[in-house]
Amino acid sequence: MRRHLRTLDLDTVDAYRNWCRENGFNARLNKTLPQRRKELASARRTTKQHRIDSELEAHIRALALGTIAEYQAWCRTHGVGDGLQKSKAQRRQEITLARQSRNREFAERSTTSQHRRRRKDMLKRIAAGEIGDMELTSPVLLRVHHLFHNAPFDPEARTAFLSLLLHVEKHGRLFHIKPAVPQYGPQPYNNFVDGLASLAAWHDRWIRKVEDWKPDSHNGRRQFGALARHLLAEYDVPSCMDTAYFTGLDPGARIRQGWFVHVGGGKNIRKASIPLRFTKRMAHEFIVSAPSQYTVDAALRWAQVIGMGGDDLLAEAVCDSMLGEAVGEEPFWETVLHFFVNNPMLDVAHVGPIIDYVHHQRHVGQERRNPDGSVRLIDPPDPDFTMKGRTPESMLRRVEAWHASISKASVKTPRTWPSSGIQGFEWVDEDERAGEIRNWAIEEVLNERALSEEGKAMRHCVATYRTSCANGHRSIWSLKVSYTSSGTVRRVLTIELINNRRYIRQVRGKSNSRPLDAHSGRAQEGWDVLLRWANQEGLTLPREGSPFMRRLH
Repeated sequence: MRRHLRTLDLDTVDAYRNWCRENGFNARLNKTLPQRRKELASARRTTKQHRIDSELEAHIRALALGTIAEYQAWCRTHGVGDGLQKSKAQRRQEITLARQSRNREFAERSTTSQHRRRRKDMLKRIAAGEIGDMELTSPVLLRVHHLFHNAPFDPEARTAFLSLLLHVEKHGRLFHIKPAVPQYGPQPYNNFVDGLASLAAWHDRWIRKVEDWKPDSHNGRRQFGALARHLLAEYDVPSCMDTAYFTGLDPGARIRQGWFVHVGGGKNIRKASIPLRFTKRMAHEFIVSAPSQYTVDAALRWAQVIGMGGDDLLAEAVCDSMLGEAVGEEPFWETVLHFFVNNPMLDVAHVGPIIDYVHHQRHVGQERRNPDGSVRLIDPPDPDFTMKGRTPESMLRRVEAWHASISKASVKTPRTWPSSGIQGFEWVDEDERAGEIRNWAIEEVLNERALSEEGKAMRHCVATYRTSCANGHRSIWSLKVSYTSSGTVRRVLTIELINNRRYIRQVRGKSNSRPLDAHSGRAQEGWDVLLRWANQEGLTLPREGSPFMRRLH
């Protein structure tokens, strides 16, 4: 027993009994040889683990990190494995990599400091017309040059624009042209530089000096919002109204920006030139509760639905439809919204299809083929369609019959349309559950028959998008997976893309399910494939945590 205690590095029987209890062994003293061997093996493993832990702690300190989580994050960022048990050679490589990374960061900071000094002089020369666009290589400076020499600026606006650029270049993080609002996609004016140009166009309404503004956040959208309020607002303005400054400098954009100035001056949104007829409650909901992730048009619609008595789910479903943007003929669409509010037991999944059907009946011209094969356009099916006397049951029957007629027409008279120009995607991996190699493919749907087949197989109304696909506004993509051994092909997700914005607006599985809500794990894995495709093709998705992202997954 004494030899056993010395081997365990223990001094007394009481210490041995405590050790046994801590390590899950019986505390009695009379034990067999196999039992004592198990205790010795456990002690050696514990000693080895302590040694590994101390070596890991020393390694983490050598990398100037504090915790294991920080170390694993560092490993993933630098492209090395994030496991904790590594050889001495692997840890030496990581030390070398950290040293190289620190040297590179120091050199980049030095270069950035010199570049900023040069960029300040470059901005002044661009504003003075001393540099042509052929001499510039930076996309940001090229955009600045375009705005100085092509935007509808008066001399004072040019001066204001230059002062904004110089101040922001020094203090803020707004000097780039990445898309600022995901819903608008990569439009030329959807970036912070154009947003500054929009602010400069309102220079005559500035209430404070640019030089007095200092950022209090590292987030670009928050910085821009704070700058806009510093210059133009004496009272609180909903964050969603910031999006108005990323819509350009045309008259429509100026109207939306005017709403920001109007509310920032302490005036009621009802008195602004908004396209919707607002009640006091709607105005209150817009100012107090409008979701910050919405565009200003979608936020106005959201407040309208809430003000009518609808709930958040209904408001989100309406904003998810074509009514999330200004559509005109608002008195009629108010009756449609009242129909939804007055029928709260109607599943919000039907809101979008009903709105599409109503729009089709009143506004979408029909195509008829002449005997010679040419196509002529005739009036919409029911230009005087009203919601008077409609019930949820009757509307759902009409929508179902409309979808069926579209599917039949697609089979009889197949029509094709040109590609959106966006490339598809392929990915190969292994299905761990089945042990099979599988091939993922994202393909664009380019004719009515394929669109109809997609809708039938996935049990949703994607066939109604044929007109939008044909005129090039939208494109529909089908994500499929095929198994190499069996040759089985399954449809997984249907994707709606707004072409000119390169914006993924909607993703649906079977029966309009969302990818991460679907019962099938295959749909959830398909979401990961979709993210790879979006990264490859430069497609934008809503920000994480936004209502639009919840709509997708």
